[in-house]
Amino acid sequence: MKNNQIEIVTLGEKYFVGVPVTNVFQRFDPDRIKEANQIFLARKSEIKEIINENEYVCPHFANDVLFTYIYCMEVTEIKDIPKGMIGFCVPNQRYVKVRSTDQDPYALIKSYLKANGLENNTRSLSLEVFRFGEEQHFNKADIFVPIV
Repeated sequence: MKNNQIEIVTLGEKYFVGVPVTNVFQRFDPDRIKEANQIFLARKSEIKEIINENEYVCPHFANDVLFTYIYCMEVTEIKDIPKGMIGFCVPNQRYVKVRSTDQDPYALIKSYLKANGLENNTRSLSLEVFRFGEEQHFNKADIFVPIV
């Protein structure tokens, strides 16, 4: 995918196992996010049936008060969830997808949705897909925002 190229994709049902962290917007604590990342990296080998060892996925959702971010591996099935982790399924969903190294990908998607009369499905999860070995930053991820 070229940089800043926006496309609509449909992803089939996906299964994830990982380490969640919830934070309060008014008292954002970046150390909690960092701690969850470190736990995930240290315990990733405990996750069974991993689909792609080279990437990890961070599903997330938010409202005006809280947001939850989950460091995950995509797996073939939910089984033998390690203690302290969660396993869940994301159903078949349409997304707007972009990868941008020079602009805020979420701003690009928001503009695209407005220009095309589309709406974010706020009842589903957005996904950030990262590659191991790269800095974790949304400008180094494939961003998927669910649409209605």
